[in-house]
Amino acid sequence: MTFLKSVFFSLIFLLGSYSLMAQNLCDADHTVLLIDFEFSPSELTIAPGESVAFINIEGTHDVNGTFNSVDGEPYNNPEDFYLNETIGTTAGTCMGVITFSVPGVYNYECGVGFHADLGMVGTINVDGFSISDLLASNTLPESFQSGYALNSYYSNLFYPDSTYDINLNGAESYTVFLPNDAAVDGIRDEFGDPEISQFDLLGFLDLPATLRYSIVEGVYMAEDLLDGQLLMTTYGQNLTVSEVNGSFMVDDATIISTNYTADNGVVHIIDKTLAPSGLPSMSVWDVVKDSENHQVFEDAIDIAGYKTKLRKQSELVGNSQSPEGPFTVFAPTDAALEAFAQSAGMTTNELLYSSIIDDLVAKHIVESRNLSVDISNNETFLNYDGDYLLMTVTNDGIFVDGIQITITDVLAYNGVVHVIDAVLPVDIPSPVGTCGTWTLYMFDEEGNGWNDTQLYVEVDGEIISVETGPAGNYATFEFGVDEGDIVNLFYLPQGSAGGQYYSVVDGNNQQITPTGQQSGNSIGLLACPETPTCGTLEIVMRHEYYDGWWNNSLDVYKNDVLYLPIPFYFGYEQTTFIQADNGDVFDFIYNGGQSFDPAYEGYIIYGPDGSVLVNQEISGQIPESTLDVVVCESQSGIQSLAANQVKVFPNPATNYIKIEADSFWLGSDILLTDVHGKEIKTWKSWNGMELDLSNIPSGLYLIELNSTDQKTQKRLVIE
Repeated sequence: MTFLKSVFFSLIFLLGSYSLMAQNLCDADHTVLLIDFEFSPSELTIAPGESVAFINIEGTHDVNGTFNSVDGEPYNNPEDFYLNETIGTTAGTCMGVITFSVPGVYNYECGVGFHADLGMVGTINVDGFSISDLLASNTLPESFQSGYALNSYYSNLFYPDSTYDINLNGAESYTVFLPNDAAVDGIRDEFGDPEISQFDLLGFLDLPATLRYSIVEGVYMAEDLLDGQLLMTTYGQNLTVSEVNGSFMVDDATIISTNYTADNGVVHIIDKTLAPSGLPSMSVWDVVKDSENHQVFEDAIDIAGYKTKLRKQSELVGNSQSPEGPFTVFAPTDAALEAFAQSAGMTTNELLYSSIIDDLVAKHIVESRNLSVDISNNETFLNYDGDYLLMTVTNDGIFVDGIQITITDVLAYNGVVHVIDAVLPVDIPSPVGTCGTWTLYMFDEEGNGWNDTQLYVEVDGEIISVETGPAGNYATFEFGVDEGDIVNLFYLPQGSAGGQYYSVVDGNNQQITPTGQQSGNSIGLLACPETPTCGTLEIVMRHEYYDGWWNNSLDVYKNDVLYLPIPFYFGYEQTTFIQADNGDVFDFIYNGGQSFDPAYEGYIIYGPDGSVLVNQEISGQIPESTLDVVVCESQSGIQSLAANQVKVFPNPATNYIKIEADSFWLGSDILLTDVHGKEIKTWKSWNGMELDLSNIPSGLYLIELNSTDQKTQKRLVIE
């Protein structure tokens, strides 16, 4: 055995001997030896309530667990501790025994001379089962979301170096009232946005304050709770304990499961979320909805499709690529909107379903939170209509575009509402042209609106409006057309387009597009044609594998003149409608050779009566051009003379309609169908009476009169 090996084994023997002697001198669960300029071990993990003996075997040392002698900063240990300076001996000097009862990390040093600078520092981790551990475990029933939120804001469990004024993983004792997952899901549902996840809720502006209101200092087991008891929360407001039918409640939440204990406190499960008073509890939409003076504006927001938007909070939608909000809403009162409608020559209901309602609502919404104290004179805010609102601040108050704010700062969690007693100026375009007014009707059978689907209205090459359809079942847009105008409607569906359809009628209530047009474009609609119009052609273009026609296209010639080139860029099917006059001759020229796999392309042309005029959809075969297609040689069988003898009013209707017709039609059967031909209601042997529509949903319908040898149909809109 070499000399070095002999010294090494001697050292090991001595350390073991010192440890044994120390145990005899200092009876403890663990031992830390002080050897010249180090603690051995320098890192130690123990359980709460266990003791540590400090034994000095070499040098002059103390044990300082109060402050850092290098920078003078306190250690902020769960509890301070200190052992006086001693001189080490080969037999081991017992400096003292310390029992660590409070969980947490304890840092300490030797504060003598420059020992701490030379690295004589140590750490003791009292690894107890804390409330944070309990929240992160599977012990608590169905309460992961709240537990995760509490650990995210008020624990250093996930990030040990973080410091919190409330630390559920630390030494202080707490009682936590924890909402279960059902309660959190209810809050998510209130936002009305399916994109919001449990993790998005962590960004809720007032969540930290709300969580503080669920934490009480001290330990209150279930048996410690009393009816009428007040528990001071870490938010600074009291929770009220009450006993109802043998169950205990905190505020309006029932305690459904109790006494989940940790080393530093206890958790009780409750069935509702808690919130302190004074925090906004509603969205800007809810503020408007709950106001008795804003029922018309509430309906306007809903019809214009802004309801879901105004219930969001941008901080919550972490997975959204274009988060929206917070919002400032300038809310005109019912009286203001009624006065505006009257000045525009409309009823309030006509205003709500007019073409300007989208612009009107958008003009009153700003995407930023602007409290009155933050508004400066001559400041401008960009609204959702794309205009800048000018703010004026005088001794008389705050004005937006010259209209005074009568009530300021109605706070919401996602913004603020200011009340105004007049409507912000809105341009009202004249819906009348030399050829009159056309009305675009947009419907949704399911009543949940078109969402992001858009319908572009183009008149003579100029986009005059981009309509987003109804927010519910029904909406309209009126626009003026001049003689000879060409009107195109481009339909861009987003997501599921089930139940969406639209229709256009002229000023005489005559159908311009097919009744109940579903998806597809309506192109080449001619205003005031010189010759009688016999109907519309339906051009359906398809690609078998959903790739569109790419650069291939179909040119439509009408009476030997190029009328319309139709591209088809993507998807399985595209439908285009064009007008046809009596005696028109059409050529359909297929422009191929520019796309891959043209054999999977095809098109079908349907006449005004639904008959197939052209079929160039043959699997595996490249479509061909079709020439000299004559339109309007056969009609549907519904007599045009009969149609001129019948008038239906009011149209649009609400609860009833009257029919004005020649006596020839008395005794006819009347059939009401939807646009798909489904029978809705039948009246037998009509004798001239009013027809009751009170239980029929809003939408577009056909009403048909059938006599013994003739029949006629009329379009009917029910609001």
